[in-house]
Amino acid sequence: MWAASLALGSVITVACGASPGGAPGSDDGRLQVVTTVSPITNIVQDVGGPAVSITGIVPEGANSHTFEPAPSDAAVMEQADIVFLNGLGLEQPSLELAEANVGDEVPIVQLGEETIGPDEYIFDSSFPESEGEPNPHLWTNPVYVKRYAEIVGRELASLDPDNGAAYERNVDALVRRV
Repeated sequence: MWAASLALGSVITVACGASPGGAPGSDDGRLQVVTTVSPITNIVQDVGGPAVSITGIVPEGANSHTFEPAPSDAAVMEQADIVFLNGLGLEQPSLELAEANVGDEVPIVQLGEETIGPDEYIFDSSFPESEGEPNPHLWTNPVYVKRYAEIVGRELASLDPDNGAAYERNVDALVRRV
């Protein structure tokens, strides 16, 4: 069921104006948001709604563990008002690109790090504890999706208080669906 929701979310994300790659949206007053993997893009679009213009830099179907951003993604990062990543080591090259290219005041939000601490890391056969990297795929757990949505809503509202109530409503709607 959750996989179907994510697939539908991808269709909705593209239909709502989120860009799967390339330059961020126009200077129409919307926040310019950069995301990485599609589950994060979908959550941010659901929370941000029409008040945000999203550019997801990891193409659908790409292996986010090995994805290397294109040089053109640096220009995307330069235009960002905020960057959302999963974190927990999932998209290290994208994090490094963001750190090197966003403005000094632009938040880089690693949702995983704000959702769980090291004492809550999840290790399994794909992500053994002996290798030190936890399973970063927290978006498969509805409890963590709720937390991701709350963090996204908080961060968007801090940059765009005029739409704060809308972001809060969108978080509530997303949480009800999860």
